[in-house]
Amino acid sequence: MLKSEALIYVPSDTPEAMVLATRAVAGVPPIIRAVMTLKKSGLSAVTLLAEKSQKRKIERFLGRFKGDQLPKVSIICYDDPYRVSPVTLAEIVDSLDQRFFVINSNLLFDEHMSKRLANLPVHGHEFLSYKEGIHFLPFIDTTQQAFNTLTRYVEEAPRSIENCLHMLHTSLKAKVVQNTSSNVSFLMQRLRDRAVAEKFLAENIRHSTTGPVAKHLNKRISLPISLLLSKLWISPHAITAFNIIIGLLSGVFIADGHHYWTILVGATLYQAASVIDGCDGEVAKLTFRASRFGEFIDTISDNLSLVSLLVGIVGGYWRHSHSMSTFWIGGLLIGSFALTLGLMIRVMKKRSESASLVAFDKDYLQHLPQSYGKWLIKLIHTGKYLLKKDLVSLTVFLFALVGKAYWWFFAATLVAVSGALVLSYLAFKDTLAPRFSQAPAREKAASFSK
Repeated sequence: MLKSEALIYVPSDTPEAMVLATRAVAGVPPIIRAVMTLKKSGLSAVTLLAEKSQKRKIERFLGRFKGDQLPKVSIICYDDPYRVSPVTLAEIVDSLDQRFFVINSNLLFDEHMSKRLANLPVHGHEFLSYKEGIHFLPFIDTTQQAFNTLTRYVEEAPRSIENCLHMLHTSLKAKVVQNTSSNVSFLMQRLRDRAVAEKFLAENIRHSTTGPVAKHLNKRISLPISLLLSKLWISPHAITAFNIIIGLLSGVFIADGHHYWTILVGATLYQAASVIDGCDGEVAKLTFRASRFGEFIDTISDNLSLVSLLVGIVGGYWRHSHSMSTFWIGGLLIGSFALTLGLMIRVMKKRSESASLVAFDKDYLQHLPQSYGKWLIKLIHTGKYLLKKDLVSLTVFLFALVGKAYWWFFAATLVAVSGALVLSYLAFKDTLAPRFSQAPAREKAASFSK
């Protein structure tokens, strides 16, 4: 029988705190959010301690997720939420592993908190407890041996789960672990804290975003939209499909070539597509519905929008100027982007499931060897922001706003050609590197054979 690696309990110190456990925060109740976060950290089984009337609601929310998205979940109900009986405590202890976490269901936390405690040793009656400033967090890592001491206190007099944990703190030796800024947590105690909690979740996503335009402009627009869509339980795939339509329409309007307002509408649609492009990923993160398929269609969406923009800008400039140079420059622009995308996919097939620029940067560009030269690495890390969709969309909009949309055509061609040349050089170096590393080995083997 698979033993649980965590006990998530619904606090019973106040009726408001108890109700809060099953009230949705960004579409997901705190107790379900705790279950899914522990699943992300690698746990395979958890036990929930809740009030009887909450069991059906918890099961209904768990039913929204597929079986492989969830750990094994056991639900134990209070006989009396303000008094944990010896029978209930024995049932809890029987369901748990030798070492396990005890977590308040109303605590928002990230997966790194559990991973950090799991890497620290616990001996005998010791237990680990997080502390933030002067306050202990209701997140501890303990053992069967330490938890069994509660049986004696419960037999003396029935107590609430909070009182049991308080006695654990006062009677046993706690090893305090100071919570760091990299581990984020927020404890909800009142129903009005849900709005603060949603802002807390949104800000964590924004602060983890790279790129100044995305972080300080796009995310400030997309995150409030994503919070609303999460509450409505809109599918991230539906958001991606809607974004594809907007991206394709942007190219149609930009291809007009003559009318200022039509071109501006197209540029505005492309900027809107850039903002909404963040919503599908944000909703997936907020509601624990991220998937490889979602990453794949998000990459397809980005590329379709970009192709629509490039074809639209080339077609629009042709209608505007009727110059044959349009096709030479347009061919150079589209060819450079195609070469860049092809080189990215070639590299990412070996390193990741995604062909997005974010994954390409994280899994490849940030790990370039110093032998490539500091000046080249610095140039790449500076220039990569010029190829990010958020900056591309903003520059298209600004050029269109001042009535010079087709100046972007020439600037983008210069950037695209430069990017393609740099990536071609990196691909050439990557191809030669294994050959040079194998040559000394072959020479050494030949000398031994002689």
